[in-house]
Amino acid sequence: MRIGAGFGARVAKREVIDVAEMKKPDRRLDQLLHVRKQRLSRLERERNEARDAWRQARDQLSGKKQAWRTMRERAQSGWMEARAGFFSMSLTNADFKRAKAIYERMKLEAAQLRQGCLRHAQDCRQAGAAFFAARDRVQDANKQQEKLTVLRDEMKALALAQNAEA
Repeated sequence: MRIGAGFGARVAKREVIDVAEMKKPDRRLDQLLHVRKQRLSRLERERNEARDAWRQARDQLSGKKQAWRTMRERAQSGWMEARAGFFSMSLTNADFKRAKAIYERMKLEAAQLRQGCLRHAQDCRQAGAAFFAARDRVQDANKQQEKLTVLRDEMKALALAQNAEA
């Protein structure tokens, strides 16, 4: 009698079958794509914010330029009226000098507005440059995302082809 044999049916000998085990799918590329997608969303949000800031800066610049033009035209028209009144002899010399002082003051205010416009135009250019830099970053991130997606898809197709052969 065999040692260690128990009651019941005999233990059958089994052959080992070589079956390729399914590999655990590599998720690193998917994780990288997910992180890159989040980064792309952040870059798009920054681009949109930069575009909005640039638009607001341009709108403010438009308003400041219009104020400067209005001030310049008011000063010019006031001076032309004073000159016309002086030459038609309806204004006295004192009235003319007062009008000239007002014109000089308005001219200085218009020059200050013009300087403010020039400073704001520089800020507007910087905001535009920031927008275009953000737009370029988004385009680069989109290209990278597309490349990674194509790479992932090709790797999956290759893995499916290898599994089909086996």
